[in-house]
Amino acid sequence: MKKYFLLLFFVSIFTNAQQIDSLKTKNSIIENKDLQSYKINTDLSFEYKKPRFWEFINRLPKDFGTMGSLVIQKNNLIFGGIAVVSTVALLPVDQKIIDNSRQLGEQIGIEDGHDYFGPLKFIPRKINGGIYNLGNGFTSILLAGGILTFGLIEKDYRAIHTASEIGEGLIASGVFVQTIKRITGRESPFIAEEYGHKGGDWNPFPSFNAYATATPAYDAVPSGHLSTFMTTFVIISENYKEKKWIKPVGYSMMGLLCFEMLQSKVHWASDYPIAIFMGYIVGKSIVKNRIVEKTNKTIGEHQNFKPKFNYSFNSDQNYTLAGMIITF
Repeated sequence: MKKYFLLLFFVSIFTNAQQIDSLKTKNSIIENKDLQSYKINTDLSFEYKKPRFWEFINRLPKDFGTMGSLVIQKNNLIFGGIAVVSTVALLPVDQKIIDNSRQLGEQIGIEDGHDYFGPLKFIPRKINGGIYNLGNGFTSILLAGGILTFGLIEKDYRAIHTASEIGEGLIASGVFVQTIKRITGRESPFIAEEYGHKGGDWNPFPSFNAYATATPAYDAVPSGHLSTFMTTFVIISENYKEKKWIKPVGYSMMGLLCFEMLQSKVHWASDYPIAIFMGYIVGKSIVKNRIVEKTNKTIGEHQNFKPKFNYSFNSDQNYTLAGMIITF
């Protein structure tokens, strides 16, 4: 029970930090009945409209459209290509990575099973179960609930939107994850070990009945836990860009989650790249549709002018005229 303090501690840090920042930066929040503006840095502010309760559902169609446009952007195409190449490259060494991870887990005293209190299997008895639950959808809901509570008490539009976005992200991420799982039908490592399938067997497009009755035999790729964690992490870090501690804490927790799922034989390493990419795209798309960015640059030292030069030449029998137009 006390091992599970890790998650509650993270929620407490976030909400307490929010309360402290609210007191320190009250003057940096410009608000009215329908809009609140938050100063991120000297050159950037985020604006949030008054939140509406059903936005986390109503915005989903637009989110899916934004996800499609983000995927085909140059940088994301490269990111997606790296995810696919990484997946293929890891497949031949998946079993070795699992074996080495389990060996390391034994050396540091971490068990490979997940033991919980009660029938709901949410409150873990051991630390490895607590780490594994970092990617549990209910954990994201709990975190969103803490942020929402703060937002409602403080009438903070950003916090309320962030909590709503997490709910939005869980739905969108779940749709993509479940679709790919049911297409690929890859065995989880512990099932593959039971049947002696090195690297896991693949049974694409399992029937709904087969998937429901023997889910671990078909749902390895992509990792739903990692996709859920990444989606939640991106949403929080993007909404609170000025809080520099969120990213190092988030990446550290994600690293622990990745290792735990390997050593407990829940996921292969090749299940991770696509999950990370999906979580990133889902989180970015949702944030993009909620936040209105306003630049605060004014003429002066914070703004760099980049003039453009256009030249023209005209000539006739007697004269040659040269002209130059400078635009800023």
